[in-house]
Amino acid sequence: MQNENKSRDRYVEVSADIDVKRILRVLWSRWYWILGALTVTTVSCIIFLQVAKPRYVAEVLLRYNEKQTEIDELNKLIQPDASVQEYLTEKYVIKSEEVINGAVERLKYPFTFYSESTFLTEDVYPFKPFTAEIVSYESSEYEYGKFEIQPSGIITYKTELSEEISRFDLAKDTLIAVKGLSFKVNSVATFTQDYGFTYNDIYAMRERMDDLIYVEEAEQNMPILTISFTYHNRKFTQDFLQNLIESYQKYNLEQKKRSSNLTIDFIREQIKIYFDALRKSSSELEKYKQGRSVPNLQASMSDVMNQITGFKTQKNMLEIQKSYINLLEQSLSNRFEPINIGNIGLDNNSDGVLVRLVTELNKLILDRKGLTIGKNLSVNNPVVKATDDEIEHLREQILSNIKLQRQKNEGTLKIINENLSLLESRMNALPSVERELSYLQNDRDVNEKIYLLLINKEIETSIVKAGMLPSFTVLTRTDSYKVYPRSARLLLSSILLGLLIGMGSIFLARYLNGKFTEIPKIGQNSNVNLLGTIHRYGEKVQNNEKDLLHFLDNRSLFAESVNSVRTNLNFLINSEDTKGKMIVITSEVSGEGKSFVTINLATSLTKVGKKVLIIVSDLRRSKLHRFFNNNNKVGLSTFLTKKVEDYAKVIQHSVIEGLDYIPAGPVPFNPTELIQNDRFENMIEACQKEYDFVLIDTAPIGLVSDNIPLLRKSDLVIFIIRWLYSNEESYLLADQITEEFDLKSVGVIVNDFYRDNLYASLASASYYASKGYGYSYKYTYDYYGKTNGYYTDEGEKGKSLLKRAAQWIKKPFSRT
Repeated sequence: MQNENKSRDRYVEVSADIDVKRILRVLWSRWYWILGALTVTTVSCIIFLQVAKPRYVAEVLLRYNEKQTEIDELNKLIQPDASVQEYLTEKYVIKSEEVINGAVERLKYPFTFYSESTFLTEDVYPFKPFTAEIVSYESSEYEYGKFEIQPSGIITYKTELSEEISRFDLAKDTLIAVKGLSFKVNSVATFTQDYGFTYNDIYAMRERMDDLIYVEEAEQNMPILTISFTYHNRKFTQDFLQNLIESYQKYNLEQKKRSSNLTIDFIREQIKIYFDALRKSSSELEKYKQGRSVPNLQASMSDVMNQITGFKTQKNMLEIQKSYINLLEQSLSNRFEPINIGNIGLDNNSDGVLVRLVTELNKLILDRKGLTIGKNLSVNNPVVKATDDEIEHLREQILSNIKLQRQKNEGTLKIINENLSLLESRMNALPSVERELSYLQNDRDVNEKIYLLLINKEIETSIVKAGMLPSFTVLTRTDSYKVYPRSARLLLSSILLGLLIGMGSIFLARYLNGKFTEIPKIGQNSNVNLLGTIHRYGEKVQNNEKDLLHFLDNRSLFAESVNSVRTNLNFLINSEDTKGKMIVITSEVSGEGKSFVTINLATSLTKVGKKVLIIVSDLRRSKLHRFFNNNNKVGLSTFLTKKVEDYAKVIQHSVIEGLDYIPAGPVPFNPTELIQNDRFENMIEACQKEYDFVLIDTAPIGLVSDNIPLLRKSDLVIFIIRWLYSNEESYLLADQITEEFDLKSVGVIVNDFYRDNLYASLASASYYASKGYGYSYKYTYDYYGKTNGYYTDEGEKGKSLLKRAAQWIKKPFSRT
């Protein structure tokens, strides 16, 4: 966990001085990762686009109008807040069973035809291999099997419940019958491939379409709704929505005309009654005139008859109002539906209190719909319950007012009847012929007036009904467009995803790398210095004497890096006496190349005429003797255990002139005690007098403490860190031992270095210098990782054209 936090801090620190070219160089080091990720995501996208079932959407905007007819204006006066709330309930009307069924019926699409491929089933609408007329259908018996049509003109039918396949010839006027379904083929189209088709049960299709219809407000509190329909066939999407709007228009008009129809039906019933009464009274008057000699009525009697006619007209109008009030009382039985009252009566003198109460009731009913439908509140919600109580209270008030209205009408009728009785008593004083003629004439006039009034009302209401329009206007065309999958967007997203995965994996690899890569961080302690880096040896190491002869025999990058370390070594050993320098070579863990570095450094020193002795003090797991083809039976351990008295007898000569060595010898049981006794120190002092350099290859100091006393007595401690092998913070151990043991000089060698821009530093040398690491450009990855073709193993010889091209492309980033 601590290492993860430190790694994270490393990226935070460097972020302020990041160079874009360095980032590009890191990315280019693993360009094939990015290419691979791009290939995978792009190919996956293309395959997905081939197999994904498309989705299309058709949309239309509906604006609900404030007024279309005089009846709408009247309803608006009676229900002033209806238009604000009522359009919200229309989204449920649009998705109602009646509207959707009407759209399906208008579509005239009894069968869905489709073509099948390996991964995709595609609806081929509007193409129809044939047209047919449904003869019979029984949903309870139909087994919903699968029909298939072959270009040869054969229809097959198979159900899941039976393995039997029914076959029919596809031809005009052919009757095809299966269990629960039969249809007659009307026409056959020309086609060259197989098709499947299924029967569209209108109820199942309605449920399926209902889930694909979406209705919502275009803008809040604006009477505009957006209706959309989603389907996987573009033409069907457009056609179905168009038919849905047409079906909704028809339904909307029918609902608007329903109140007018009630009024017209009521008026027609009254017209029939008064037409019969008028015809009867006219016939009786005519018969009376023909049977008797009719005298002229006196002017006084004419006034009496006019009064009688007026009272009887009022009486009949009150009867009509009574019938209309009864109709209003019946409308109150629908508790939560608005009452379209129109005119309470036909004389335009309606009761004002009753009209106001009905208006308030309608407003509350619409408010309740807004709560239960618009805001999705439960009927048990306290607000809804309070509204229900108010509705019930108003209904009781309306019923009470209706009762009072009836009482008032009955009182008025009583007064009219009393006045009629007085006038009739005056008429009784006339001679019988004149009196009878007056009565007959009066009845005819009353019936005629009311009949003409009713005829006028019927004409007015019919004209208004004929001029009715839907309560909405279609604002846009029902065009369809593809919403899934969006090829361009998906392809672009796949490319971006590929780049993200590719580049992310590169930086993730850097982040998760827990191995040493930060060369500039070496040397935070002033006594710790970077001796240099030893490049990776380009050939396979055989671990025998042949390696000794070939390690430094050419002008390779590896050989020159070893020689560079040798040169830096002379600067770190500050002593006028150049004889007998003791150099201790150690590392944190095994496998970091101590023995390998020791052998090559010693060989390099011999090339400048130095006499070098290698002492292997790793008495536990020594491997250095293999490079000399030595069996390791006699060595340091045999001398320290006094099996050999003279140290000179354990010194071995190598094939390289000036290079001698003392192998570790057999593994003892007490290596720590042997290394730390005086016999070993005395041997080293004696060897220093005979050799220019005594190189001691020790055990890893991070694992065992055998050679710690040697560190203080050495002229130089060389600490080995292996590139991309040692722990990322192993350089801190060099600082730690320098401070703990008060060492005067420690040199660090980065072993097995090779160029890999994946781990190139994102910050410049100046950044590390500003952080106090104390090293300039020469001691960074940019210096050790660059190539210039100077060394023999950097030439272009043997490189393929592809590698040369890649090298040429990488060159601009390598210079960063």
